[in-house]
Amino acid sequence: MGKYTQDEAIEFECAREVITDLISIYNEQIREESSKAKPDDELLSKLRLYRYRLVLERSTFHVKDHEIIARINVEYGAQIKAWREERRLIAA
Repeated sequence: MGKYTQDEAIEFECAREVITDLISIYNEQIREESSKAKPDDELLSKLRLYRYRLVLERSTFHVKDHEIIARINVEYGAQIKAWREERRLIAA
């Protein structure tokens, strides 16, 4: 893979953590939906598919994939922030 800078390593690890956090959110949504008296099977399938795609994505990018890492941190970071704000898990 070659050498990389400390900043590259930090951004890479941040992207991996962002994906892990988003996977956890999908796990929570799956758990919530599954616990309902009449779970929405279509929604559960979609949530599981999204989670699976994230797992694959997390395993395929590398420290030198700067554009992918930047997209992950911005795009998924915004999704996480919105989810937490919706549930009032972070200060507004």
